[in-house]
Amino acid sequence: MFKTLFLSSVLACAFLAASCSQTEQALTDEPEVAPVEQTVTESNTETSVTSNKIQHPAPAPKQVIEAPVSAQTLTQFSEKPPKTQLRQTSVVRTPFPVKRCMNLGNALEAPNEGDWGYRIRKRDLQIIKQAGFDTIRLPVRWDNHTANRAPYQIDASFMARVQDVVRQAQAVDLGVIVDVHHFEKLMRQPKRQEARFLAIWTQISKAFKGAPANVYFEVLNEPTLEIKMSQVNALYAKVIPIIRANHPKRKIILGGNSWNSVERLDEVRWPDDPNIIATFHDYGPHAFTHQGAEWSEPAMPLGRLWGGREDADELKSTYQIANAFLKKTGLPILVGEFGVIDKVPQAQRMNWTKIRRQTMEANNMAWCVWDFSGAFKSYDAGTEQWLPGVQDALFGP
Repeated sequence: MFKTLFLSSVLACAFLAASCSQTEQALTDEPEVAPVEQTVTESNTETSVTSNKIQHPAPAPKQVIEAPVSAQTLTQFSEKPPKTQLRQTSVVRTPFPVKRCMNLGNALEAPNEGDWGYRIRKRDLQIIKQAGFDTIRLPVRWDNHTANRAPYQIDASFMARVQDVVRQAQAVDLGVIVDVHHFEKLMRQPKRQEARFLAIWTQISKAFKGAPANVYFEVLNEPTLEIKMSQVNALYAKVIPIIRANHPKRKIILGGNSWNSVERLDEVRWPDDPNIIATFHDYGPHAFTHQGAEWSEPAMPLGRLWGGREDADELKSTYQIANAFLKKTGLPILVGEFGVIDKVPQAQRMNWTKIRRQTMEANNMAWCVWDFSGAFKSYDAGTEQWLPGVQDALFGP
């Protein structure tokens, strides 16, 4: 029921180097890559933590790649990036301090924290900081804890919990991205749910008034295809003034629909505001990163490897689009989610993760890996250890 970015010289650097309550009562519905050799190990599948992360619509399963292409078959990506119709503004963008970020998924966006196998611990924030991350992204499903009738009050204890996690992160010098996650009713009924959405942001804005500058707001995680881009833009136009009333200079993160796909960046109506950040999510190819996910429909079979010519083309296309957008608009880019389900052998997961992360950094894009200890986990809370290869994939050369 849930779903779940290049300069020619950059892509020449590293292609084969080593990669979603209480259930509310619903309101009435409306009538550079120079290849590096990789070794694909035998299956090392780990037990998945139950997760209900939003996913993109599942594409048709691709043919399993039996082995990665050889080094001789890869060529440098020298084509010119696609043109966009975006206008460049005279607004001087201010720096975005986020570089390396970890998603604390499967916690506060679950029906109740802990329902999906993970509850945020104070010690986790210290572990994340010590590993080298500068920021956490906090996916929060506010609507599950918000009244259905005006004034659409957020449950006080839930708000206090979110504030507590933010304070704990700040105490160890971690920035925090607070988002609105999994607002499914808004996707299906944007007009009916608009007032509730704006009320949620009014309350978040007031609750975090005076917070340090490294607390950031992400207006809406992964708008689906059920909500039109024109409707998303209309919501952005209404919510930004609400935030700016209490936060005139705070960074606000916006993305397109189709689950924050890179192709929709140029359809966002970007405001002339120096503190706006663009975001997209990178789970390509979906048949690899989400294989075996129980929530995907249709289910994608296990066994899909990564590293063939088709995968090189997909990687190239994604970051050509993202880089063209970056050059055209000057907007900082955050790749707000990227990762591979833990049903995939660990060597393959880390190979994909490393190449993706290197590509983002080479193109001056901030990143936020999904996730810490959920179904795409990087850290084993049982053994209290980072999974093999995670630290190299995210912080290595």
